Amino acid sequence: MLFLTPSPPVLPGTVRAMPFSKNDFLLVEYTIKVKETGELVDTTNAEIAKKEGKFEADRVYEPILVIVGEGRLIKGFEEDIEKNGEVGVERTVEIPPEKAYGKRDPRKVRTISARELLRAGITPEVGKVIEYGNSVGVIKSVSGGRVLVDFNHPLAGRTLVVTYKVVRKLEEPAEKIQYLLHRRLKRAPPEKFRVEIRDGDRTAVVEIPREVFLERDLQIAKAIVAEEVYRYIGSIDTIVYQERYQRRREEKPGEAKEEKQG
Repeated sequence: MLFLTPSPPVLPGTVRAMPFSKNDFLLVEYTIKVKETGELVDTTNAEIAKKEGKFEADRVYEPILVIVGEGRLIKGFEEDIEKNGEVGVERTVEIPPEKAYGKRDPRKVRTISARELLRAGITPEVGKVIEYGNSVGVIKSVSGGRVLVDFNHPLAGRTLVVTYKVVRKLEEPAEKIQYLLHRRLKRAPPEKFRVEIRDGDRTAVVEIPREVFLERDLQIAKAIVAEEVYRYIGSIDTIVYQERYQRRREEKPGEAKEEKQG
């Protein structure tokens, strides 16, 4: 059962906002910690990440796109957003293991011979994260040629505390497409993807910005976003991607600015 912070009282003459619906596009900021230890699990806030010593220099810290019902968030978090979230209102919820990363399963703690791991190219070391038998685990102990490996998720059995706020709800199809593209192509901000809706809301024409021309997965991202648009924005059934290569104006002789003489 979720532990919720008390909701503010509804004043006379006011109406509480309706719950969000499946396929609503939301921008959400959040911070997730382990209840028992206070350890930071994830955050969209760069300052919190720095304070907790978990800042990633190559990450873009910003509110994330959440499509209600998509299933990208842990179950309890997404359920609370859908049922209780309101734009501009900060909430704190406790999410039990069964609605987060699951309960710990003793059957996922296995003893493997050190020789077997060495044959697989794995040097047994306590605390090492390994991939073995299509599963990821952590080595807990090494003793007498026997290695104890825990294949449970590191957060299995933990209660999480999530503080979040729905910053905005996206309404316009063009803006939804911008954020779908930005989610996969972080080098360019959403507004850099120019989107024009045509043919009675049936066609979206998207101009890809120069910032992502050399992205290795650009073509894959375009194909995936097209499928997401068809799934979540029902009116659109055609997407046209455009890439504009425009010659940059070169400086002509005599146009260089003269340095000021002191």
